[in-house]
Amino acid sequence: MPMFNSEKYIRKAIESILNQTFQDFELVILNDGSIDESVNIVHSYQDKRIRLVHNEQNQGLAKTRNRLIAEAKGEFIAWLDSDDIAHTERLKIQVDFLEKHPKHAFVASWARLVDNDGNPTGGFIKSYIPDTHLSALLLFVNYIVQSSVLLRKSLLPTQHYNLDYPPTEDYELWVRIAQNHPIAILKDILVDYRVHDTNISFTQNDKAMRTVKLNHEGQLRKLGIEPSLEELNLHYQLGFEHGEKTDKEFIKKAENWLLKLEQHNQKNKIYDIEALKYILAHRWTKICTSNPELGLSVLGLYFKSKILKLTLQNSFIIGQYLTKALL
Repeated sequence: MPMFNSEKYIRKAIESILNQTFQDFELVILNDGSIDESVNIVHSYQDKRIRLVHNEQNQGLAKTRNRLIAEAKGEFIAWLDSDDIAHTERLKIQVDFLEKHPKHAFVASWARLVDNDGNPTGGFIKSYIPDTHLSALLLFVNYIVQSSVLLRKSLLPTQHYNLDYPPTEDYELWVRIAQNHPIAILKDILVDYRVHDTNISFTQNDKAMRTVKLNHEGQLRKLGIEPSLEELNLHYQLGFEHGEKTDKEFIKKAENWLLKLEQHNQKNKIYDIEALKYILAHRWTKICTSNPELGLSVLGLYFKSKILKLTLQNSFIIGQYLTKALL
């Protein structure tokens, strides 16, 4: 658990770990230069499993996470940020999974979004993508919640969190791990993820966008593509920004780009062929259904495309789009 000026939330985070049904753990908390009451709150607990260590001065999250990995003594490493909450069965469910799947490097879970006061917002972070396709999904977007991850320490790459990628260093690490080992996202809500005005999306959007694009660029180069700035921006949009700005010209550009990705993967086989086809078809469905104002005319482009793959999930998305378009 990394900690920096976390006095408002740290108690609930700690207690969510102490109240786990799985009790064989150490809770390593790294204080990254806090100047509030966070340290005193940690000291108020007498549980011998809690180990508090300190950075001499604030190092930032990436360096703090790397030191925490070095400090950890266990076979598995579970993450929980100091403003999030683990559900009671979280560790038991995830440890059981990794023990039954020895080749998996890590397992994550769905998350429920809560506000400053811990009240559910009604939102969730979920992925319905098959686990076997997650590496290909990471080519576009990251649905892995840091605070839900349980890692197998022995399968971590030598370089852990890359210091060139804050504040999205977790995304970059997941990409590297998933290229070499199976990973999974359990379809269980095992953590509460707190959404407030200190989240990356509010305070570091420009920097996050830059490092996500850097991540995308690295993956595209492995596919054998040296993307132009226009292509890189388009790829980022397909993962994170398509929406009301979508028009037919954008959709056609997107189709050509997705076909290019498929062609390069057929040649270089960086991703499982069928897995990437599945992800491209899913992206294609989401792109074509992101602007209901385009009405039924967009479906002509959708159904004629070579990218089309009518999975149950894609059919459901199309059905939702038809309902909105006909209203």
